[in-house]
Amino acid sequence: MFQLFILIISLFLISSQIQAIYDPLSVPNNKYGMHIADTNDIRALPNLINSTNGDWGYVTVVIPDNDMNSNKWQELFNAMRRIHIIPIIRIATHAVDDYWVRPQEVDIDKWVEFLGNMNWPIQNRYVILFNEPNHAKEWGNGVDPEGYSDMILQFAKKLKTKSEDFFIMPAGFDASAPNGAITMDAAEFIRRMIQKNPDIFTYLDGWSSHAYPNPGFSGSPYASGRGSVATYLWEESLIQSLGVNKKLPIFITETGWQHSMGKYIDFRMLDPETIASYISVVSQNAWNNPNIVAITPFVFNYQDYPFEHFSWKKLGSEEYYPFYHVYKNIQKIKGTPLQIEKITVETSEIPSTLISSSMYDFTVSIKNSGQSILSTEEGYVWNEDTQNQFKIIAGPIPKLEPNERGDIRITIQTPKNEGDYPFNLSLKRNNQIISILSQSIRVEPPPSATITLKLGWRKLISMNDEQATVLVYDMNDTVLHKFTHVPINDGTAQITGLYHIIPKNKYRIVILVPYYLPRQHITTLDKGINEISMTRLLPLDFNNDGTLSLWDIFHALQYQPRFIFQKWF
Repeated sequence: MFQLFILIISLFLISSQIQAIYDPLSVPNNKYGMHIADTNDIRALPNLINSTNGDWGYVTVVIPDNDMNSNKWQELFNAMRRIHIIPIIRIATHAVDDYWVRPQEVDIDKWVEFLGNMNWPIQNRYVILFNEPNHAKEWGNGVDPEGYSDMILQFAKKLKTKSEDFFIMPAGFDASAPNGAITMDAAEFIRRMIQKNPDIFTYLDGWSSHAYPNPGFSGSPYASGRGSVATYLWEESLIQSLGVNKKLPIFITETGWQHSMGKYIDFRMLDPETIASYISVVSQNAWNNPNIVAITPFVFNYQDYPFEHFSWKKLGSEEYYPFYHVYKNIQKIKGTPLQIEKITVETSEIPSTLISSSMYDFTVSIKNSGQSILSTEEGYVWNEDTQNQFKIIAGPIPKLEPNERGDIRITIQTPKNEGDYPFNLSLKRNNQIISILSQSIRVEPPPSATITLKLGWRKLISMNDEQATVLVYDMNDTVLHKFTHVPINDGTAQITGLYHIIPKNKYRIVILVPYYLPRQHITTLDKGINEISMTRLLPLDFNNDGTLSLWDIFHALQYQPRFIFQKWF
């Protein structure tokens, strides 16, 4: 029973991991991309892969284990995010002499931490595990399908434990390699790989294909089957015949023809104009398959041996070969890959209780904790929640890259009826609602205040012929209310309808009575009736300018002594 329980839990975890990634073909997807050898070429790619109104094309880039600089690669990911490019990362070891060092299991955790701690441009984290392992020189000078199978199985398990967003693919194979001393037939390699770990495709999410037009990287764009631009179809059929029933989205991460140009012109190869015509043909045939997620031809820019004859950029020039322009002119679509949307509220001024029929200005400080760039240019708009009883006028959406902070200014008008209301503040992008703040707000009727006054040393009944002006300021010195002609009855002034205040906040209450110097009192206003006691007012402001000055003496001389005496006693 215990073993059965462990099995059920394991299957549940595997299932939840698979469900965490999304099918890249379930959203609008621009499948066109490029393979680069130099990360400095990233910024030149949008003109090519996002042309003809396309967006969010792909790039395949290799990270060797001696270049695992988190700051460098995070900045590259940030640049990809800004220019709308989706990375396909192929991890690698490093070259020694003329071969690549075989990866070691002890290095897996280092890779997992490195890849797992970066903020990727989109939700799916596309990772290819190494390169053409059916070549000995790609695997430590030895071909070992069983060892490769074990290695990528452990890699995949640990990556998915780190983050359920890792979308993992095996290496692309050289489908044209024969059985021999330094290569193994790809079909034999894949068969033995699956035989060693029959469940390996449980942890793999897509298929990376090196669909080169062989022989000699000069094959026809119309060709099909193994060793052609449609090699991925042969590979699909192969893994299905080996018992893999899982539908794997296709990523053509290497393809392309060799051209005759380079450091040394080789007329045995195709001329660039012919390749241009081939690109046009293949885009309408082998690349026109609904299961293809990405096509990243090899290679955008390579200026030296051994790949200068694959380079799309001319040697020592800022110009490109004709097939670049054909690829650029292929009609593309606007991709909308999923990104993790998360806005964290750092501080909010919005309280839990407000007053009915009132207007308030608040600031909400937020942090962009997601993957996208928060801005109107990226398609963010304020969400108009029709269920919201509050009228909300929101200020401009701040432009925030991931981990950046900013402020949102909002004006809120409360409902006229008291009660408890849900309050929601959210954005909208691509029909997705991104919540910023959700809370309950209690709406209370406007409170009132009773202000106790002492005008000099006068008796209460003698004050009944006076009227006051009452000003209510918030702590930012904004006037919220000005009550005029407020009668003073038996030493008190009543003010009602204190709209726009926040219960339990402090306010400055200023009272003005003709001929008396103003008095103010800082107090906390709450719901209901507030009792406020003012310091004794002194009749020393006979010019009614609100201050004591020599001019008050001059104006006092214009009044009868009896008048002045009555203001005091």
